[in-house]
Amino acid sequence: MNMKRLVVVGACLMFSSLVLADDQIYRTDNTVVTYSGIETKYVEALAQTVEVARAIAVRQFGFDMPETIKITVRRDPRQRVRLFNDGNDRLYLTVRTAKDLSKPSESGVFHIYGICHEVGHLAMYRIIRDHSWITSDGAEGWAHYIGSQIVDGVYARKKEDLWPDKYNYLADGTARLKKQLAKPNPSGLMKAVRLWMELADIVGDKGIAGVFKAWAGVDVDPADPGAAIRKALLAVKTDPRLGQWWNKAEPVLVFKRPKSGFVARTAERKDLAGQPMNLAHDDGRQSGKSSIAGGGHAVRFKIPGDSWYLTGVRIYGSRYGYPAPPKENFHIWLCDSDFKTIADFPQPYAKFKRGNPRWANSTLKPTNVPSEFIICVGFNPTGTKGVYVGYDESGTGNSFTGLAGKKGQAFNKGDWLIRVRLDQLKTADSLRPVK
Repeated sequence: MNMKRLVVVGACLMFSSLVLADDQIYRTDNTVVTYSGIETKYVEALAQTVEVARAIAVRQFGFDMPETIKITVRRDPRQRVRLFNDGNDRLYLTVRTAKDLSKPSESGVFHIYGICHEVGHLAMYRIIRDHSWITSDGAEGWAHYIGSQIVDGVYARKKEDLWPDKYNYLADGTARLKKQLAKPNPSGLMKAVRLWMELADIVGDKGIAGVFKAWAGVDVDPADPGAAIRKALLAVKTDPRLGQWWNKAEPVLVFKRPKSGFVARTAERKDLAGQPMNLAHDDGRQSGKSSIAGGGHAVRFKIPGDSWYLTGVRIYGSRYGYPAPPKENFHIWLCDSDFKTIADFPQPYAKFKRGNPRWANSTLKPTNVPSEFIICVGFNPTGTKGVYVGYDESGTGNSFTGLAGKKGQAFNKGDWLIRVRLDQLKTADSLRPVK
């Protein structure tokens, strides 16, 4: 996107949302800012931006926004400038120095646009809790589309007096968006922006919230979510343009987790030989840890033949966020060498404890694996929940960042501390005749 630096990023290493001893609190009617090391004038500006952006999302677009949006602002010279959300009612901003809060011409950071962008994410994510089927371009395109409009609305109410060092942030709204859309060879994100605009033309600004609610009530097949999503969309309104829109939108907005051509067999534990084999690439010593927003942790394994059954996965890590574990599952996917899904094993978040890292064991339904397979682990982390997965110092080339359904990127800091346990059937023991 045509900016020196965009403040909205997916954070790989997230910080705690707990209140620190030197924190201060600033409140407005619908915003609470927890901050430290930040000048009050910028805290007030951030709070007013959130306050007005929230109101626009409710009144102009009809979204059910939280009564109070909480924003935590930290100053940390060791971190890069970043802003992200928890998918519900919280925003997190980190700056390095006081200069990072200056107007964009001096800092290169677009805070007003960034807040409006993140409020757009909250509007979608609060309704579509499981948005794993939406592509990154689809989600970011939505936030860029609605965030740009919210910027215009904020400017109409607050003008240039909003930010302590005044500047014309109206230029960061739909005016910039129109220029971006006019460029040839649009990116996937800009294609998604145009699609959201076209949907709004069909159902109206307030109609999109109704579309999101319809999608939220659908059980989708991860391998092909499009059919169920299309059916729910067409039930919202009788308009032939919706079907035409979806024909264009599905390739851009829908993320599929294609199934592998390897059809795995399952077995009962009583039928296993009881002679398990453990596979690991790590050396057992954690040198670092990471939580990956919008991604996951993956490790490749190889085994002779295809007579082995996956029976368990061990992950070294620690949970962060609220004291109580979230009432949701993380996912362990068994994939083939192309990251195509063979099996999905949802696991309770409560397997991981807060504090010191430790091994978390997941016992799985015995499932046949090919000679080369990949274990993907996804936690869907936010600022208030997630798991730091440990990695060792020396990489073997078998660790990746990525999730099932899309080729992963090589992880070059070491190997994830993720291990597997395998066993064979009793009938696979050539020294024992079949009964």
